Parts: sequence; structure tokens; C-alpha cells
Amino acid sequence: MNNRLLPLAAVAALLLAGCKETASDTANDVADARQEASQDTAEAKQDANETIADANAEVADAQQDYAENSDSTMKKLTLAESEAMIKAAKADYDVAKVEAEGRHKIAKEKCDALAGAEKDSCNNIADANLTADTSSAAAVRDALLVDATHHE
Repeated sequence: MNNRLLPLAAVAALLLAGCKETASDTANDVADARQEASQDTAEAKQDANETIADANAEVADAQQDYAENSDSTMKKLTLAESEAMIKAAKADYDVAKVEAEGRHKIAKEKCDALAGAEKDSCNNIADANLTADTSSAAAVRDALLVDATHHE
């Protein structure tokens, strides 16, 4: 009877040991996550910069029209400025969200080096930080959107 339990115990031990990544695997996963997060952030920043540049060009056009015309052009300028503020707020939010997601991926990869309750706790903290970072970015965006709608 004991002879049958020994192979079963060995298989169970091997399965449990297989759940935890080696330090080398974790380091590689973290490095990959960092690289991916860096690329995603760079792309998001480039998109945001293009959006903001386009919005600023629209403002410059409206300012030029204002310099050449009258009161109705002032309304166009104000509207263009407001729209530029909205586009910038949304673009900045997109960048902040991508950065938060990148930090989250890196943290989750680091959690893979742990096991049991430590791993669960690490994952919960990573998820909570993502939620907090995303909420903070949304709050900043929303405040800027309010400012843009009241721009006169």
C-alpha cells in the first residue's frame, strides 16, 4: 500500500513545484513585460502627441482667423481651444492608462515567482494598483474635460 502512495506523492510534489516559475523565467517574463509596456507607452505617447499637434494647429488657424476678423471669429477660436483641450485631455488619459497597464503587467510577472498566499496577495495588490492608477487618470481627465466645457 505504501508503495502505491510514494509515486503519487512524487507526482504531486512535481506538479506543485511546476506551478512556481524559476527566478530566471520570472526575470525573462518581467523583462519582456517591461519591453512591451515601453513600446505600448511610446506608441500611446506618439498618438497623443499627434492628436495634440493637430488640435494646436486648429487653434493656430482659429487665432489667425481671429486676428483677421471679428466677434464671430472669437467664438470659433474659443470653440477650437475648447476642442483642443478636450482632445489633449483624452490623449493624456490614453497615455496614463497604457502606462498603468504596463506597470500592471510587470507587477503580475513578478508575482509569478511567488506561490500560494504570497502570490495571491501580490496579484491582488497589482490589480488594486491598476484600479487606483486608472481611476486617478480618469479623474484628471474628467476635471480637464469640465474645464474645457467651461472655457470661454
